[in-house]
Amino acid sequence: MKPVDVAYRLLPGIKWLHGYTAQDAVADLIAGITVGLTVLPQGLAYATLAGLEPQYGLYSAFVGGIVYAFLGSCRQVTIGPTALLALMTSRHTSFGLNSGPAYAILLCLISGFVELLMAVLRLGALVDLISLPVTVGFTSATAVIIGTSQLKGLLGIRGGGGGSGFMKTMESVFTNLDKIRYGDFTLGITAITILLLLRVSI
Repeated sequence: MKPVDVAYRLLPGIKWLHGYTAQDAVADLIAGITVGLTVLPQGLAYATLAGLEPQYGLYSAFVGGIVYAFLGSCRQVTIGPTALLALMTSRHTSFGLNSGPAYAILLCLISGFVELLMAVLRLGALVDLISLPVTVGFTSATAVIIGTSQLKGLLGIRGGGGGSGFMKTMESVFTNLDKIRYGDFTLGITAITILLLLRVSI
């Protein structure tokens, strides 16, 4: 096997440099700025949902993208924090504010080892064994849990973080209805309304 082929196999990302033009660079710059403006608030929100301090959402937003630029084999895949990952991580970071980041980093490291092992053993086909109803049910339940976890922030109720669970979150909301901050609530509803109107107009 030629050294070039070995390099392509170890660093698939360098294949993208073939035929890379100035027009591609301008398009990537625009795409990078657009994605960056989206990822910044998303990373902060996902870190809160995961029960971590906001800066950890920013760390996970750009480190993964930089690594995948060299090791990734698909340019269309989304890399970075997601609501689903944040919710799953929150189950392991709820042991305390001080130990939360350590558990999150350990979880990330273990996940990386598992994915590397699956790549070496060519086990990607196992995903096809998961039935569609299971996937739909899982994502739908996740959407409900994530939506309810944002109620406190929408109503301006202080206390509690992400990953409290559906029942605990709803109980906390209903027992603290007298502590609603109407300024936060008005701002949240206004932002949601503007986003929905922009979506309809586009």
